Parts: sequence; C-alpha cells; structure tokens
Amino acid sequence: MSIVKRLWLKLNPSLKMVRFLQTNFLVVIILNSGNLFNYLFQLIVARSLPTADFGIFNALNSFNMIVQAPLGVIPFIITRYTVRLSALEPVKMLIWKFSQGLLLIGIALLIIGSLTLSWLKAYLHITSNLPILITIITAVVSLFVPILSATLQGLHRVIALSWVGSGSTMIRVILALILVTWLGWGINGALLTGLITIIVTLGIYLWLLRDVLKQPLAPLPPGIFREMARYAVPVAIFTIFNSYANNIDLVLVQHYLPEDSGYYATATILGKIAFFVPSVLVIVLFPEAAKNQEEGEENPRFLWLTLWATALLGGGVALLFNLFPEMIISLLFGKQYIESAPLLQIISIAMALLALSNVIFTYNLAHFRYGFLWFLAGGVGLLYSLIHFFHDTPLIIAQILLLSTSLIFIGTLGWHVVSCRVK
Repeated sequence: MSIVKRLWLKLNPSLKMVRFLQTNFLVVIILNSGNLFNYLFQLIVARSLPTADFGIFNALNSFNMIVQAPLGVIPFIITRYTVRLSALEPVKMLIWKFSQGLLLIGIALLIIGSLTLSWLKAYLHITSNLPILITIITAVVSLFVPILSATLQGLHRVIALSWVGSGSTMIRVILALILVTWLGWGINGALLTGLITIIVTLGIYLWLLRDVLKQPLAPLPPGIFREMARYAVPVAIFTIFNSYANNIDLVLVQHYLPEDSGYYATATILGKIAFFVPSVLVIVLFPEAAKNQEEGEENPRFLWLTLWATALLGGGVALLFNLFPEMIISLLFGKQYIESAPLLQIISIAMALLALSNVIFTYNLAHFRYGFLWFLAGGVGLLYSLIHFFHDTPLIIAQILLLSTSLIFIGTLGWHVVSCRVK
C-alpha cells in the first residue's frame, strides 16, 4: 500500500468528523435563528390573544401533532432509503409512491375530522367549529411536507433544508402580524398562519428538488417495500410515543384544567426551547449514522459528540430558565403569565432530558436497534396514567412530566451502554 493511500485512510475518519462538526455548527446557527422567529411568533400570538384562547391555540397545535404522530415514520423511512438509493431516478419514484399513499390518508383524515367535530369541541372546550376545521385542513396539507424535507435530508442537503426551516418561521411571523395583530382574526388568524406557511414551504421544497423531479421514474429495487414495512413498525412506535411525550400533557391540561391551559402553554412553549435548540443536531446525526450503517461501520464518536453538545445547549437553556424564570416570562410574555414561572423551571429540565434521549433514539434507529422503545413506551404510559389520576394543579402535571422524562432518559442511556458492551 502506498504512503499516500495509508495517509488518506488515516486522515479520512478525521475529515469525516471535521465535516460533521462543520455541518452541525451551521445547522445549529441557521435553524436556531429560525427558532427565534418561531418564539417571536408565539410572543405575538400570546400578547394578541386572551390567556384562555392562547391555551386553546396551543392545545390544537399539540392535538394536530398527536394525530399526525403515526405518519412521523415517513421522514425516517425516506431519509434512510434515500441514503441507500442515492441515484435521483429511484428517489423520484420513492417520492411519487409515498405521495399517492398520503393523498388517500389525507382524504380519510378530512372525513374522520368532519365526523368527530362535535366530540373534539366538547373534549377541548371549544365553542366554534372553525378553529378545528382549520387545524384539520392544516394537518392534511402538512402530510406532504415530510416527504420533501426528508428527501433533502437523505441527499445530505441539510444546509438548504435548514434555510427553508428558518425562512418559514420568518414568513409565519409576518403573517401573524398581519392576520392576528393588525386584522384581529384571533385564534383563526393564528391557525391560518400555519396553513399558509406550509403551502409556501411546499412550493420551496419542490423548487429545491427540481433536479430530482425532472428525472424519469425508475423502478425501485425488488423487495424494498417489504424491508421498509419491517423498518416502519418500530419507527412508527417510536414516532407515536415520542410525539405523545412532547404533546400529550398540553392536551390533557386543556381537557382537565382549561382555565389554567394558557399558563401551562406559556411554560411549555418556553420550556421546549431546551428541547428544540439542541434537537436540530439529530438532523445531521441520522443520515450520518445511516450512511455508516450502510458501509458496515459503527462510529460512536458521532453519538457521544452529539450528546455532549445537546447536554451543553439544552442544559444551558434549562439552567437559565431555573435561575430567572419570572424575569424571562415577564419580559417575553408579560406579567399576566407570571404564574407560569414554577412550571417553566420543571418543564425546561424535562425537555432537556427528552432532547438527550432523542439523540440516543435517533442514533439507534439509524442502526436498526429498537430496544429503547420499551423505555419510551413505558415512560409515556406512566405519563398518561399519572396525569389521568393526578391532575389537581398544573404543577402536579409538570412534575409528572419531569418524572416520566427522567425515567425515559435513564432507562434509554443504561440500555444503550449495556447493549454496546454486550456487542
């Protein structure tokens, strides 16, 4: 073997790590710039709506996320198999096949949503049909977003994907100023900002994938759908329970304590910064880990580096919220939400722990390992059960959330360490 080749093989892992770090840095900067606008949007809505209406708005958004949770499997499948296919012609076929299936699912969602309208109004204590109808239509249109975004991710176009994610939040802020603040359309205006933003985002994604969409349709490898189906089952379980861990508490607060839902929503929106700020890192981790798996490699350095960065970012946010909760809430949302301070302290820690767990989830999904699902499902089951029996105050619900996410993280981390040693 020549000296040049030996030197290249020695440097190649280091070059991969440098590229991984550079991409992570850019994604964190770009997407979290967008997250600033996302929270600016929430501030505009919070200051424009009564406290109770703000709670309803966020409960509807959380309900939307829960309904779509089973379809959260789609981004993982498309990203995972786009990495494998690599050629643009079969990638276009993959987009086409999934789009056809989602069109049928969207029609079914519209029918089911229309039939359950009265029940949803009663369960969430909402007096008008229109907010629920807007939420249902938004859910249907947004079904097609993950197909295109996951294709970009699988093609390693994560920087372009990040810019679109950041830009879409800016569009939503502008729409909020027009529809909610200026025109005064209330909850309906706030919900319409999401629908319009999704339509614009779909158009941008299609433009970014124009080179793929220009290709002729090519047949997919034989047996790929059977393999996808086997992969889809554990991933669907993951996306459902992960969505519940992130959203079920807000929906249950709206159901059991509607008069306090605005305060809990405020604490949740801020507390989730500890989850969302570091969670953008998994956008880079998943395709990288999937590529390693396809090449028959295992590079745990990517996992541990992402975990440390997540702990630093998420833990730093949680620490800030625990030191200055009242000042932050008063500054951002106004003194009328100051009662959210003790909730924010607890929820921010819970979200930081969930962000750490999410890194381990993502890495193992890329390597076809699913043992962590027992701890995720058990933690979510505990969360729902305890809130069902103990929901006297929002503080109790926040404490239950912290207990559940702590058990999920400890169990998942312990499982990963033990399974790696056994391997």
